[in-house]
Amino acid sequence: MGQDDKKSTNRWMVVVGALTIQLALGSLYAFSIFTSPLSDSLGYPATSFQILGIFAAAIAVFAITVIFAGKIQDRRGPRMVATIGGLILGAGYVLSSLSTENIVLMYLTYGGVGGIGLGFGYVCPLAAGMKWFPDRKGLVSGIAVAGFGAGAFIFTQIGKLLISDSGLENAFIYLGLIYMGMVLVGAQLLSNPTAGWMPKGFVPPSNNRNNHKLDFTQREMMRTRSFVMLWVMFALSGTAGLMMISNVKNLAAYLDPSKTTMVVAEFQTIAGILALFNAGGRIGWGRLSDRLGRMTTLKLMFIIQAVVMFCAAGFFALKPEGELVHFVGLTTFASLVGFTFGGNFALFPSTTSEYFGSANFGNNYGYVFTSYGLAGVLGALIPGVLAGSQAGFVYVFVVVGIASMLAFVVAIFTRAPSVRAEQIVDPVVEEAVG
Repeated sequence: MGQDDKKSTNRWMVVVGALTIQLALGSLYAFSIFTSPLSDSLGYPATSFQILGIFAAAIAVFAITVIFAGKIQDRRGPRMVATIGGLILGAGYVLSSLSTENIVLMYLTYGGVGGIGLGFGYVCPLAAGMKWFPDRKGLVSGIAVAGFGAGAFIFTQIGKLLISDSGLENAFIYLGLIYMGMVLVGAQLLSNPTAGWMPKGFVPPSNNRNNHKLDFTQREMMRTRSFVMLWVMFALSGTAGLMMISNVKNLAAYLDPSKTTMVVAEFQTIAGILALFNAGGRIGWGRLSDRLGRMTTLKLMFIIQAVVMFCAAGFFALKPEGELVHFVGLTTFASLVGFTFGGNFALFPSTTSEYFGSANFGNNYGYVFTSYGLAGVLGALIPGVLAGSQAGFVYVFVVVGIASMLAFVVAIFTRAPSVRAEQIVDPVVEEAVG
């Protein structure tokens, strides 16, 4: 069966493939398990930008690669591109096993090669899911990327055991082979429907009254104000979540400098719980957006995230005493940030598809996703600059809280792009299975 699969294809099998791929790719968010071992082997503090920058480099390369991978995916289909991504991702981890004592090589292998593999693998499940589920874009985009959050939880636990039992170098090799195998299997379940395909009984909302074009090319999209607004919102909101994900252990150590209490000993448990809430947020916010609308849901998510950040700043400023208080407090804030952060990855793809169409979704979302690369750099740079002072993380939470508020303000003024009504072409509706 070719990339343009027949309409007898069960579209839910595409979701299974998407989840399998995203579970492997979610390993990126388990980076906190590497910060201490890499600090020991490379000779830099775990909170330094040198160490956190490895994670930031992977995010930046990941985001940039999505542009090119999305363009190839739109032309050649998701199966081939995801397969290439799996091979490159596995190679990145295996090469990282040879780079644990050289920070330049670690940036090139984990950040560079690994980031390229992530970019090739990530866009394909989303693009295929959007085309098979135009009737449930928010829910399916959430399900498709929920594996990314759940994978972080699973591989935080697996990675921790591998590092403890086999050492950092062997852990990189074993994890790379696991991720490669999962992506290769999931890729074979991905396909595109025939051009213009729609599920049985689904009638696309009429856009004529809003003068809204159905499909934009990348150049057309980038000329719109809507694209700029989405890009800015994603960058601002993403910074908050990436800061938390890469600093769970550092936040624990900030609460307990002696590193002898539960909050430090169980930081990996906290990181795992964050990952589960991240996965849940992707499904939950996506599902909610199908009912409330994308922009209303984004505004709600941004304002909740801002409140959480400011409350976290207060908690870290007060530093209430008690081992259990520290553990519960950090777990609560990490979970809430993870939940709101996860919503970005359900809402921005589905909004991009609704605003600019599904025909060129892979390429278009690749450009929107570059904002995530900036968020990765800021998420590492802000704590790297501010967290060294006595009340450093208090300032960090205030800054990212303000960023979330700014995202809310931008969302208020964001609208779908408009064009001349005569440019609109009606889609072909065909029968669906599944």
